[in-house]
Amino acid sequence: MRNFFAIFAIFLLVFAFSACGCDDEEIVYVPDIIYTPEPNGQSEELDPPVDIPEHDEHQVFLVIDPTERTVSGSSHINFTNRTGDALETIVLRVYLNAFSEGAEVSPVFEENEWLAFPNGQDFGSFTIEDAYADYEPLTFELDETVLTLILDEPLEPYETVRLFLLYNATIPEIAHRVGANEYAMWFGMFLPTLAVYQDGWRTDAHYPAGNPFFTNVMNYRVDITTPSRYTVVGTGVRTEEVITDTDTKSTRFTAYRARDFAFALSPYFSAEHTTTESGVDIHLYYFTEGLDADEILDAARRSMEYFEARIGAFPLGHVTIVEAQLIQDSVSFSQVVFVDSWELARGGRYWGLAHGLGNQWLASIVGTNRVAEPWLTNGLTRFVQAGLFYPDAESLRARMERDYLTIYERTTLVLANGLGASPNREHYAHTHGRKAMLMTYALYNYVGGDDVFWEIIAEYYRRFAFEIAAAEDFINIAEEISGRNLRDFLDPWLSEGTVPGLP
Repeated sequence: MRNFFAIFAIFLLVFAFSACGCDDEEIVYVPDIIYTPEPNGQSEELDPPVDIPEHDEHQVFLVIDPTERTVSGSSHINFTNRTGDALETIVLRVYLNAFSEGAEVSPVFEENEWLAFPNGQDFGSFTIEDAYADYEPLTFELDETVLTLILDEPLEPYETVRLFLLYNATIPEIAHRVGANEYAMWFGMFLPTLAVYQDGWRTDAHYPAGNPFFTNVMNYRVDITTPSRYTVVGTGVRTEEVITDTDTKSTRFTAYRARDFAFALSPYFSAEHTTTESGVDIHLYYFTEGLDADEILDAARRSMEYFEARIGAFPLGHVTIVEAQLIQDSVSFSQVVFVDSWELARGGRYWGLAHGLGNQWLASIVGTNRVAEPWLTNGLTRFVQAGLFYPDAESLRARMERDYLTIYERTTLVLANGLGASPNREHYAHTHGRKAMLMTYALYNYVGGDDVFWEIIAEYYRRFAFEIAAAEDFINIAEEISGRNLRDFLDPWLSEGTVPGLP
């Protein structure tokens, strides 16, 4: 069986590079990571050589059986050691295994299992069949979501290694960021993803609260084979090729500087789209009949235009909204926002949709450690989007006062504690949702309101687009622009469990 997958993956590579005539010139990608090997380049100094790629590259080939909810795939990763340390291991995250039976940390709080499993508990799995480094077999260890590749020789700073993985996966029938129902399958944080290295590889648990991910940007090229009647949508520029004699279809995505790669597929998708004033295309794919697509797209367009005005230009050309069945209103990935069916159907303000779109700026383009410092993304996004729904000072103040009255008596809402300290969804929502937003509102007033605060946000976005920002970086920029020492002001908000009064 292992030989079959290896032969099949090589066939896919040959077919992809020989047959594809797709138009993806606008995307910079380093191709042919298997068939054009070059010697590893080792620098004698710690300054990076000028010829190393700016970003790592990830080529993927997937074959999906939607009826069985199974995936056979291969990943081909060009990894350059930019850590400054000689590496004896390379660590990837396999987040789907958080959804396996008996996982040490469940991705769902027990009291919310009825939401996640409307048809009864179901589990997924992700198994590694083979691993190679520079075409040589590699020893590896897979411990739930942590895949450790053990190198035969240390990888020195600025050396590059070509990794090759063969794997199989089963997608659970679950309402979550990855899952399936009778209409569609959706894949958030599905692919093996390089862990972030910060004084060692980060291997934080897949907590059930929030969005427990921490990733660098990569270049992606992903080929997905499905039955021909399925529409596949996802991150990046998409092209399709129907293979008529086999009743299958190959859908290719090419994405540059993506923090993750998400996709979805369904034979029932309806599609609509609109365009913002700045020329950003917004695509909507949905399977529920009777949805008001025009209303949804109008809300999405207004949200995107508002975020561009407040934060900065959206540089990726388009964003895709996909209906899914979720345990929350929405979840955001690079150029893709999965939105729960109920959120789309109920109409109104589409707060969850707006939040997912705002995360395109403050979670996908600007990367943060959403496990250790979730308030940095969530607090900023929630406060920025609040201005969309409450555009004048009086209505904004009234909204903040309502949230303050909801949580002001609580004493365990410590923003500095991170996701692992949340025992349930309510605690997470009060801490890294309401309290984080209230702290941002307090900061907005403390630094002087509109002119200074939005300059801080714009500069934060400009400096850390496609990079990783820490809370310290944001505070430094805020102090620099406001000219004020903000540490004493922010410390009670961050380190104490109570909620300071609103200014």
